[in-house]
Amino acid sequence: MTDDVSPAQDSDALVLGERSELAEAFMRLRAAANPHKRGRQFEVLLERAFQLAHFQVHFNPGMARPRQTDLSARYGDRRYLVEAKWQGEKTDVDVLGGMRDRLRRTDSSVVGVIVSIAGFTGTVIDEIGRERNMPILLVDGADLLGVLRDPVTLPGLFQAKLEELITHGRVHLGSGMSQRAAASRPDRTLPSSELAVWDLQGQRHPYLAVPGGFAPVVFATEVTDVDWAFGRGRGVCLDMPVAARDQEDVIRLLHGLDELGLASAQPTWALQQKDVSWFGIGAGELVQALDDAQARTASLDAPHHSEQLVYSDTCLGGLYTLTADINLGDGAYSVPRRQIMRCQISFQLPGTPLDSAPLQHLFDRFAATRDGHFRHLDGAATQTSWQDRRPVEPLARIVQHDPVTKDAWVVGLVIRDHYSAEGRHAVLEGWPLELQHTGFLACALAHHHPVDQSPESYWIERVSTAWTSDLAVTTVRANW
Repeated sequence: MTDDVSPAQDSDALVLGERSELAEAFMRLRAAANPHKRGRQFEVLLERAFQLAHFQVHFNPGMARPRQTDLSARYGDRRYLVEAKWQGEKTDVDVLGGMRDRLRRTDSSVVGVIVSIAGFTGTVIDEIGRERNMPILLVDGADLLGVLRDPVTLPGLFQAKLEELITHGRVHLGSGMSQRAAASRPDRTLPSSELAVWDLQGQRHPYLAVPGGFAPVVFATEVTDVDWAFGRGRGVCLDMPVAARDQEDVIRLLHGLDELGLASAQPTWALQQKDVSWFGIGAGELVQALDDAQARTASLDAPHHSEQLVYSDTCLGGLYTLTADINLGDGAYSVPRRQIMRCQISFQLPGTPLDSAPLQHLFDRFAATRDGHFRHLDGAATQTSWQDRRPVEPLARIVQHDPVTKDAWVVGLVIRDHYSAEGRHAVLEGWPLELQHTGFLACALAHHHPVDQSPESYWIERVSTAWTSDLAVTTVRANW
């Protein structure tokens, strides 16, 4: 693409407005018979994608003279020098050498970007991984198609590519992401949970199969009330769509939350399927359950083609939920097996933090968009209803060891839901509607007891719930 033609001067240039048009235009260009005309229209498409991602864009800039490049783009304080190639063969070292010549003539802070629809040779990828003193980001056809479908993901994509290159010496590409993700799973293990799930026979399990179903709720050992703070006003919420393509991206996200100090030792979660759920406590236990997907679902007669992850943890004086829709297709569906169809984190915090660096780092590494906004809660953060000694049927116990005596204490229960399952029982007064179809309840005990001293009966005494944008976070308080 060396023609000195501005898109504004080309009578055949594409007219593009809304971001939804970009991917469709790209697919039409694939079928174009005239490579020269396609090249000029591709420049228009690329420029518009940067504009919709809120970059300041200059076509054929003079910053790399006397060599010509396609465009320069600035996002905040960072500048990019971009060259695009749409040719039949993979981009090789001659293009890489040209980009390095351009960068030597610019400020050292400028980052190079090469866009190649056909991809890159192994030599180019290896060379860029070795020479990181002059960062150059590679964007292949899979990367570009994702950006054209949702342009606001472009800043996050560039940040992820730059982080992967500078920190790990690896080239981050859209094609083959799942193979690299599996290879780059962090070696370290996530912190062990302080709580454990025991069956009624006293056997510890990383997670437990329980009656279940799809429901917009996650159980917590204690709901964090962000309104429980001094001063006037209410809490805030913040939603972060996650750029997760497959299960490995979710696992990397769990590690990232821990590395940024945004994780506790006792997150609660469930993997929801048709008529069954798997409940557990701890991020490491969730990773094991995700890895055990084939074994978990093998005995199901008619498993749903997807399962939903619901996850809750605490941070920064508040709480957050993580949701992900995970495909379980076996080839009969268009979505590859274990691909993520939707993933989001939703925070509920006491207020807008003065130090937002941890959240900014999280957005830079994992967000699918840069459009993050704090919004004030429009009502009380939590609601509590009291129940009149409703009896429960334990399925399992939640156990914690005393850090000094090492004695094992029952601090919670996993029980069968007799109260709201599919409308077969009347909904109790104050009972959250989100609990319909859960099949089970995870409870926190108001008073703990040793594992070898079980009481005659348990009952429910109250239900407390907070709501993020995606889930109800519920603590069912039981007693004996």
